[in-house]
Amino acid sequence: MLDIYELLRQAAENDASDVHISVGVSPRFRVHGELIQTNFQKMTPSDTLEILLNLMTHDQREQFEEDGEIDLSVSIPQAGRYRVNAYKQRGSITLALRLVDMEIPDSDMLKIPEKVRELCSIQRGLIMVTGLSGSGKSTVIASLIDEINKTRACNIITLEDPIEYLHQHKKAMVNQREIGLDVKDYATALSAALKQDPDVLQVGTPDNAEDARLMLMAAETGRLVFSSMYTMSAVETIENLIDVFPEQMRDQARNRIANALKATISRQLLLATDGHRVPAYEIMFVDNKIRDIIRNGDIYKINDRIIAGAARGMISMDDYLLKLYNDGTISKKTAIQAAKDQENMESRLRVLV
Repeated sequence: MLDIYELLRQAAENDASDVHISVGVSPRFRVHGELIQTNFQKMTPSDTLEILLNLMTHDQREQFEEDGEIDLSVSIPQAGRYRVNAYKQRGSITLALRLVDMEIPDSDMLKIPEKVRELCSIQRGLIMVTGLSGSGKSTVIASLIDEINKTRACNIITLEDPIEYLHQHKKAMVNQREIGLDVKDYATALSAALKQDPDVLQVGTPDNAEDARLMLMAAETGRLVFSSMYTMSAVETIENLIDVFPEQMRDQARNRIANALKATISRQLLLATDGHRVPAYEIMFVDNKIRDIIRNGDIYKINDRIIAGAARGMISMDDYLLKLYNDGTISKKTAIQAAKDQENMESRLRVLV
């Protein structure tokens, strides 16, 4: 039987960000973006079942049997805290475990631009932090929440699935609710949160119209709301947020988003020339012209407004990539692969040669 604790301790020693456990192969680590094999035994169906049973509570076991998948967080001595996703495939169980830092990284460690940090001082509105899986969305939100926690006397409520970083009460009060454990679902949690006198709310990805409606209501009624989405740009984020509403509600949704949204921060993690990982950002701050663009449905025009807003701290993803390349932080190949417009990036890089 696999010793899951020893496996995760070795993962920590190897600086692995993720651990993958699946039937028929030995567990694998993801190190600096690459999936590497380990010397552990090949997994059998009974192995993966036993591992998962040891990580779950009784209620979580019932949820897994009903849904066929589950998200949870576990703390392993000398290995750290892990976010776990387990699911059934071909009649057996597969697990993906992601290491979560025990300490919340600060803005400098995450290279969060100063203009983004200044968002922590605003009192109300919606801030969307976006990116693909593994890009560090939840880490950025946790860092910004921690900044507020250290500097403002306020009531912070986080709604998470599952809870990743554990916040301590500092200048603020922080109450963390886990979906499926402390409350049934996001809609129930959001409805309740609006009655719990929050100043700051962290919510999950709005996957349906009701979640999005409640999220916007929270931002419209005087709360600062942080949310995330699996998107790579402001344009994609706003379009996806509009699209969760039924067709007949989208004009109203555009108006509400235009009024509530304060900023989008899109992030991706890239391989740096020194072998480590480095973030790249697209940053958009909503101004009056962008509000009009959203209301009118001309979402594609936002890209031009981001470029025009450089003096106010906005930056497009491709401009950020070019900056990283000019600094020697990433290679030409990485800059092109990560660009939204790869042909244009190739042309811009040729001019620099």
